[in-house]
Amino acid sequence: MLKRQREEKLPGPLQLWGKIFGEVNDYIVVFYLVATTSFPQRQYFYCTTTNPTLKAMPPLSPEFLDKAKATEGRFSGEPDRPLGEEAAADEEEEAPEEDEEGGEKPKKEVFAEHHRLAYVVSRIDHDVAVVPRGAFVLDALHRVLPARSFDGLSYEAAGMKRNYFHFRMPESPKAIATMAKEGLVRSTDFLDPIAADKPDEIWSLVYDESKTMALLQSHYWPGYTFYHEMDSGNYGGAYIGYGIENKDVAFMV
Repeated sequence: MLKRQREEKLPGPLQLWGKIFGEVNDYIVVFYLVATTSFPQRQYFYCTTTNPTLKAMPPLSPEFLDKAKATEGRFSGEPDRPLGEEAAADEEEEAPEEDEEGGEKPKKEVFAEHHRLAYVVSRIDHDVAVVPRGAFVLDALHRVLPARSFDGLSYEAAGMKRNYFHFRMPESPKAIATMAKEGLVRSTDFLDPIAADKPDEIWSLVYDESKTMALLQSHYWPGYTFYHEMDSGNYGGAYIGYGIENKDVAFMV
């Protein structure tokens, strides 16, 4: 990871996002939090369990985004494996086309598993990336920044879902209005609370055995766990699963 960090000239460390299991190989995903003029963005990299070289997640064109949304089932763990119509065309092994000068035309980019991986990772992040109340602030320039004074939630506060928020651009009318308001705003009032997620029990929140850490788990994306060490600034989360959402969660909670 250090090599990739130097190659990308990233000013901060790469962080573990998680693992997605595949039939042949598993994917390891890491990210770097990029500061912007508004909301921080995550830049993702991935590798497989048989090839540790980190690669940047590919961008998704509107066409590939639609194809990724329509693709279901388990991952194979082969990033360059064509999917859908491209898989059938690849099997035909057509002769390469030539340009007007007789040279071989560059191959058209095909929809492959790494495109689906990029889509699924972004979806999971949208739904489950979480921060505790007070961990980020909105400054006078309306930039979302880590709160330097954040020293964690108390035991009581850590056991309440209302004190955890989605780490994404706000989507609820209240949070959007708060973020657009001029001047300073109260800490995390500009983020969407996970307590508003439906169904009501889509998240489980418990204390660990030592009673020093709170643990959040998603029932919609089984395999995601978030932790917060009480009375400290330590928190984080990771996803370890198959990259498949639980569409039956409404009937299970």
